[in-house]
Amino acid sequence: MERILEGQVAVVTGGAGGLGRTIMEALAAKGAKVVSIDLQDSGDTVESVISAGGEALGLSADLTDEAQVEKAFEGIIGQYGQIDILINNAGLYQVERKPFWDIGLEEWEKLLTVNIRSVFLCSKAASKSMRDAKRGRIVNITSDCISFGMPNLMHYVAAKTAVVGMTRSMARELGSYGVCVNAIAPGLLSTQSALDTIGEEVMKQVVSEQCIEKPIMAEDVAHSVVYLCSEAGNLITGQTLFVNGGMNNSGV
Repeated sequence: MERILEGQVAVVTGGAGGLGRTIMEALAAKGAKVVSIDLQDSGDTVESVISAGGEALGLSADLTDEAQVEKAFEGIIGQYGQIDILINNAGLYQVERKPFWDIGLEEWEKLLTVNIRSVFLCSKAASKSMRDAKRGRIVNITSDCISFGMPNLMHYVAAKTAVVGMTRSMARELGSYGVCVNAIAPGLLSTQSALDTIGEEVMKQVVSEQCIEKPIMAEDVAHSVVYLCSEAGNLITGQTLFVNGGMNNSGV
């Protein structure tokens, strides 16, 4: 297996979860040293990467707290001396679906804070190393729901749409430093938690509406992350890549 990311340091937020773990494993398989920053314990993910022959570290931090984020990134720089890749994967998405007029302000603020502030704080902290090195990659995980306005999840759609706007602005501001910033918008991932939430029949219906009628797996997203972080993505920036089997279009 070609280790196209050999010697690079990749930070993945939300690495304790299913998608974050898969992304970390994929980056490590390509030679990157991977670090998870998560509110939850990332021990299982770290162990999985190490057992496969990779190098990994797990840090605990509240990614909405600026002081904790700064401390975590300072620790990574202290240990590895650099940050080459940042994957903003952490987010809050398991919320009750309801009409927007029934969403309370506290619930609205919580979801936007977790899904937007974490991207801002982590990108801000990681970009210093990238600007100094005149190279780097930032990949923000959004959702394909931004293209069709999923009903009864207005706060989630609003947050993920904001991430796309942030991606474009960061790409403009970091381009002169050689840093590429992109977003990936997955469709409905075929995970056990998704099946438990929507049921097998709904999942089958969603898959049947895709151009390619194949369940979307976390590995499909992880492969796209690796592509954008590799030299193949040197001139790709400010873009949103939909990984959804052609369920809907980017709007371009």
